[in-house]
Amino acid sequence: MLQNLNDDYKERISELAGLIQNSDELAQYLDDESPESYKVLQETYEPLIAEIYQEVAEHHPLQLMELEKVILNPAFEGLFLPRILGYSVLRGTYSEENMKYNRPQDHFKDIVLAIAESANFDVIKQRIGQTIQVGFALSSDIWIASLLDRIENKKVKAFFQSMRNVRLNDMQERSNMLHRYSNQFSHYNFYCAHFPQTVSELQVEEQSLKNFLLKRIAFRCKHDSYTAELHKLMSNSSLYQEPEFVDLLCIVANFIELGQQEDAHLAKVLNDVRKSNPQFNQLYFSFLKKNYREGMRFGSVTDLRFASMLDSSIQDDLSRYYKLMETIHHKGFVHEDSLDAVNAFYAQYEGMSQINECLRMMIAEEFRHVVENLTEGEYLSFFDLSRTFGAYMNIFDNSAFNQELESMGMNYISKLLAFYKDKRSKEYQDVKKFVSSTFTEFEFLTEKEVVDLFKIKRKKKD
Repeated sequence: MLQNLNDDYKERISELAGLIQNSDELAQYLDDESPESYKVLQETYEPLIAEIYQEVAEHHPLQLMELEKVILNPAFEGLFLPRILGYSVLRGTYSEENMKYNRPQDHFKDIVLAIAESANFDVIKQRIGQTIQVGFALSSDIWIASLLDRIENKKVKAFFQSMRNVRLNDMQERSNMLHRYSNQFSHYNFYCAHFPQTVSELQVEEQSLKNFLLKRIAFRCKHDSYTAELHKLMSNSSLYQEPEFVDLLCIVANFIELGQQEDAHLAKVLNDVRKSNPQFNQLYFSFLKKNYREGMRFGSVTDLRFASMLDSSIQDDLSRYYKLMETIHHKGFVHEDSLDAVNAFYAQYEGMSQINECLRMMIAEEFRHVVENLTEGEYLSFFDLSRTFGAYMNIFDNSAFNQELESMGMNYISKLLAFYKDKRSKEYQDVKKFVSSTFTEFEFLTEKEVVDLFKIKRKKKD
């Protein structure tokens, strides 16, 4: 369930509405009704709305929907509506198979109708065209027709009808536009979610809740305002057999710290699910693989946190994998003991098995974390690290892993060559010598490609 808006927020947003209604900026706009005057009103008061909005998003995200409903009040003169319209479009979950919403977006509809009925529609419509196109493209024709039937003003209805872009009937076009559009909001914190209580609710709400949690993890937000909701969800044994629940449990167990008491409860849930759900390990390693591929950073803190929750008396692949994680993180992935442990573990499973794929991704992430944080002046450390490149390449014997190392290695070499431009300098010659020997040995480059990389470009004669 979502939460009601706190009285403090209600009071502050109400005071802001009164401030807007009694402002000189609104008086000027009502006097001349010019777009320029509305822009002054917008520039003056939208930042104040945004300030309250971001505070709620940071500390009480389950109250965001209630806050947005308050902002629909005509007393706000349509301010901030284009922003929350965009938020409503992007909160909706959609099917990857057809790039359409999984269910009707009632909140999006309510905001559209508030805009359609606003006395300031003519100025608001200048800021919502792309958002409406995206929202309509993801919605069904029946849903759009039902929405348009509720708009009585013919001029306003005609505007919304014109937002149905025929080009976006193509699924790939919808996908591309959504990707471009969502990038504009990548730095905004606006997600909220319902916490399901039944299997049917879980199947409907899982993707939305997952997006909510992952975004808050990415923004490094606290989770204490919905600890009770998480506790209730994690305690619901009727959900333990559901893949959607396991996915959510994996996110919470890896990334969300709720304090000693709640973490102890979470550890019990985790091990209960391990025992009761025979598919748990397969689902867990699927979760790891998917999130590594999508760029989620796990690292030592996350891995050791998850390892600490596992009941070691359950001797399975998961326990063995996280025992290896403990060795790697405590000793370092370049340590000889770690290399030996990885080699022994890797040999127990098929090379293309899911568990070995996760291990390769984990080691690649460790390399990436080091290489991407090396400065140009630390190039000798990169040379030392490259010895470990070869060791892991020999253990894994996997072309995709080798390509990962090649990509990050070449990116760093390009960074060095852009920095050390004097071809007579010691640093440049060090890099050239290293690449000529090591990168050809690793088959990252052919001898001809090395020559081309360091070829002196002659200036054209005038």
